[in-house]
Amino acid sequence: MLRTPILNRTALLALPLLLALSTGCKKEFDSPPVRTIPEGSVLTIAQLKALYQGIPVHFADSAAQSVYAVVTADEQNGNLYKNLYVQDHTGAMAIRLLNSGGLYQGDSIRIYLPGTVLSPYNGLMQLDSLDVDNNVVKQATGVYVAPTVTTISALMTGAGFGGALQAKLITLSGVQFVDSTGTLTYADPVTQTTLNRKLQDCSAATPLDVRTSGYANFAGQHLPTGKGTFTGIASWYGSGPQLYIRDINEVQLNGPRCGATVNCTPENSLSEDFSTVANNATVTLDCWTNIFTEGSVFWRGKVSGSDFSAEARLSLGQASTMWLITPQINFPAAQNLSFSSARQNWVHDGLTVWISTDFTTDVSTATWTQLTGATMAGQTDADNAWVPSGNIALSGVLPSGYSGTFVVAFKYMGDATNSTTYRVDNVQVN
Repeated sequence: MLRTPILNRTALLALPLLLALSTGCKKEFDSPPVRTIPEGSVLTIAQLKALYQGIPVHFADSAAQSVYAVVTADEQNGNLYKNLYVQDHTGAMAIRLLNSGGLYQGDSIRIYLPGTVLSPYNGLMQLDSLDVDNNVVKQATGVYVAPTVTTISALMTGAGFGGALQAKLITLSGVQFVDSTGTLTYADPVTQTTLNRKLQDCSAATPLDVRTSGYANFAGQHLPTGKGTFTGIASWYGSGPQLYIRDINEVQLNGPRCGATVNCTPENSLSEDFSTVANNATVTLDCWTNIFTEGSVFWRGKVSGSDFSAEARLSLGQASTMWLITPQINFPAAQNLSFSSARQNWVHDGLTVWISTDFTTDVSTATWTQLTGATMAGQTDADNAWVPSGNIALSGVLPSGYSGTFVVAFKYMGDATNSTTYRVDNVQVN
């Protein structure tokens, strides 16, 4: 009879034990703990600033506090480094980071204060030593903050220490760089030198500085030579305001300079997308007329993200009849009009469109014909949904055989009861 060798039999007996041991010793990797940052008591930015009483405030772990805000300017274009600006409904503030990166414009965040320091630097209140990993919890992304419309004169005091405009996202209208040669750049990208360039309006207000880092991705671009709108951050240094550009596309200085004569010779076509308007600021476009015949409200710019338009909006209790009238247009007998309209919180059809062949400056003395063939935003349309008007043949509106000039007017009427907000965009005549 064959016998199994003792050595082999022992190995076979040991095999189950070895398998059990190898299975039992298999390493289990622990999952990392979920990082949580306490909330503590919640402060607004205004309440946070008020804690400073002449001595830097060092926030300790024993005093758990948080602030909710939205990032209005980040480091992405290179103009800011280890610096951010944030804003809530009570104010705005500069933030100094321990390490670069991690937060972006439009981030809604909760800032946990322990470990940070509250103190001013050359008149600019800031929250220093912020660690993005240990002090910040993102709540949402892509949050839009509307810039505050203001003036250079208002910034001279309002952007100072304790001022309501300090560190805010702002828009200036009717401004231009003092230098009009077109030879200066925002900064020096070759030596990476930071430079200040003077921005002025058409009044006697003192120009203020637009400060640009030599590391900004637009540092080598030449200053625009025209007048228009400027959107940026209202910072402060020493004894005066200091503006920072967060997006070079928000510098729209392409109109005639202060004192320049605007040529309003009638054109054969028209194309207006309102891309130069400032949010909540009166619409001021070359050769256009923006006027009211009742109340005291003008058409205003509406900026929502990358969407620019003209808006007719009433505040509580207001009544107004406002007109937004195109420049004079030649009529060569075969033109179409088109535009888009949108409405919000519909309660009435407040927008109408009119044509005049004899308007100059006075709405009340001109002859107006209402245009009835356009599709307009109305009750059944969704809030803020753009509705194309379709192509309206002007030969069917203007007098037969007419060969002169004309204007198109967007007329809005509303009152305390009838207060639907209307917007107009992409006005085309061709």
